Amino acid sequence: MKNYDLAFVLLAGGQSARYGGNKLLSEHPISKLPLIEHSLRVLLDAKASHSVALINSAVTKTTNQERLAKQSRVTVVAGKWHGSIDSHLRGLPVNVVHNTLWEEGIASSIRAGLKHVLSTPTLPPFSFTCAPEDDLESDERSDTKNEESAGDTKPPSHVLVSLADLACLTEQDIANLIHASQANPENIVCCEWQNNKERGQGGHDSHPRLTVPAIFPNAMFTELLSLKGDVGAKPVISEYLKKGRVTTVPTPNAQFDIDSPQDWVTVALSQH
Repeated sequence: MKNYDLAFVLLAGGQSARYGGNKLLSEHPISKLPLIEHSLRVLLDAKASHSVALINSAVTKTTNQERLAKQSRVTVVAGKWHGSIDSHLRGLPVNVVHNTLWEEGIASSIRAGLKHVLSTPTLPPFSFTCAPEDDLESDERSDTKNEESAGDTKPPSHVLVSLADLACLTEQDIANLIHASQANPENIVCCEWQNNKERGQGGHDSHPRLTVPAIFPNAMFTELLSLKGDVGAKPVISEYLKKGRVTTVPTPNAQFDIDSPQDWVTVALSQH
């Protein structure tokens, strides 16, 4: 796809009720970073690996953090723990949005993240097709044409939605989704995994799960903005699966989320 322009939305708006505190500040056993920063860096690294030349040029030509954050098209949606999350992510090229409706459930975070992505001016579009050098003008340039383009809102062609508590996701997992989306730009691209052992039940589940992280084309944005309550993107994925417009990517790591402190044991075991 010629104008494939991907934005990222990382959902971090839950209250961590079963964890007994802010789980997103718990230390990841491998990276030794707070879980929220670990998850964010996985996305940033995956994005960087597909646009190294553009990122390097942007970093060289500007030191303005807000400008770089807008270019990066990476948004973290925080809720109850907005203050601590925002504090931990300062200095990273990311936009942190406060979802004041977090008590409604995950749908409110999806809406908040997507609305922010669609309304944020970009400097110029940060996409996987490296732009000519002239598209990354320095801040000193003040001609009218550049000022107008810097303030334009250009919606992304696609948005990747992920959860901040998916502790086992890797850069390669995200890269696989991006490759599949570029090859099938009209489809939703989502993770597929099999839960071989239900937590606390010891049973086997023969039905594959289709979940986030997932990449949605702009044709599906209206459905995402219509979600209500404690409902994620599953209804949208299910709807388009019936229409034959879902591409799945095997991603076993997408099954490991952190809900309670005990889940870190499961994460540790999955790494062996």
